[in-house]
Amino acid sequence: MTTRQETPPASQGEEGNSAPSAPRLSKSMTLLLATTVGMVVGNMYYMQPLLGLIAIDLGLTEGEVGSAATLCLIGQSVGMLLVLPLGDIFNRRPLILISVFLSICALLFVGTSHGVVSLSLSCLALGLATTGTHMTISLAASLASPEQRGQVVGTVVGGLLTGLLLCRTISGFLGKLIDWQFIYFLAAGMLVCLFILLWRYLPSTMPQIRMGYFRLLTSMWKIFRSEPVLRESCLFGSMSMAAFCAFWMTLAFHLERPPLNYGSDVAGLLGLLAIGGAITAGMIGRLADRFGARPIIGLFQLFTLSSFGIFYLWGETLLGLGIGVVVMDLGIQAVHVGNQSRIYSLAPEERNRLGTIYIVTYFAGGSLGAAASVWSWTHYGWSGVCIISALFLVVSILYWGFTAQRYAD
Repeated sequence: MTTRQETPPASQGEEGNSAPSAPRLSKSMTLLLATTVGMVVGNMYYMQPLLGLIAIDLGLTEGEVGSAATLCLIGQSVGMLLVLPLGDIFNRRPLILISVFLSICALLFVGTSHGVVSLSLSCLALGLATTGTHMTISLAASLASPEQRGQVVGTVVGGLLTGLLLCRTISGFLGKLIDWQFIYFLAAGMLVCLFILLWRYLPSTMPQIRMGYFRLLTSMWKIFRSEPVLRESCLFGSMSMAAFCAFWMTLAFHLERPPLNYGSDVAGLLGLLAIGGAITAGMIGRLADRFGARPIIGLFQLFTLSSFGIFYLWGETLLGLGIGVVVMDLGIQAVHVGNQSRIYSLAPEERNRLGTIYIVTYFAGGSLGAAASVWSWTHYGWSGVCIISALFLVVSILYWGFTAQRYAD
């Protein structure tokens, strides 16, 4: 079986147009794009260390507040499916700005929630508003020259991972000091500052194709069917994200129970430990440029699987949790960077739709993992969460191994 070549020809210029050489993306613009991605996606993760506090404050059960948090991921998947493809037919600048503005509004709604219905609707809105996250990643891939694309994508994805980990850490620490609602008001204020910077510096882009909206959406099925590399990346990404979300969705509950008896600040501290892995994303992108993404993905899937063995065996100790978090997050990040390096090298004129298909399945996997972890926690406790997370990864690793001869990066 043969597959489509993942690396674009050397003559492929910026945004897929014919050009001798695409200009290199500046470091300052790369930093702005990485910051945008990190801040916008991080808004969905303020809640995870605060779940126990929110449940107590609003008089909700762990299952109710966990289900509300899961709606963030579901909302993001729906928003990505319906909005992200527009980046192929419209200028991405106003779409990203609108996403940031709507995220500000959604954060304020979460901060003023007073019951399970308002909290659930606010979380859903917050997820829907994050479409600018992956539109920004596709913009970075389009602005980068072919020889730097893996590194740029890795750096911007590193911003995403650093952002969600920092947001989780910040909320965990602040949750011990101030009311959880104020954390969301503070986050909205930071996004206002980001919006001003983007309004001033974010570049415009020309649409790649002319196509109606309905045809644009339906074309994604054709793309999915015709791109085996994309389908494989969707499987790898969704299963790793399922395991990732399963862990973080229930960690706060696990920490609050004996024998650990810790609060939201410790959940935030564990997130801080994982940031060291996030900053390696650019290095992983360079490795993918040099050696090919698929071997990197396979290696780090095994790395991630090993972390859940650590959680299962030593998850009742803070040291075991800390080591496992570092290992898990490094593995998840490497898989995500490798996947995006592959898909954004397939067809420049389809870049937003490729990203849409990948990220919708990615966060659909996250939603599945979060829901499965809430169920596993309720019925089987921490060991059940570790086992269900490991099973997601085993499925992905087995597929990687059985299809290794079909692909050549």
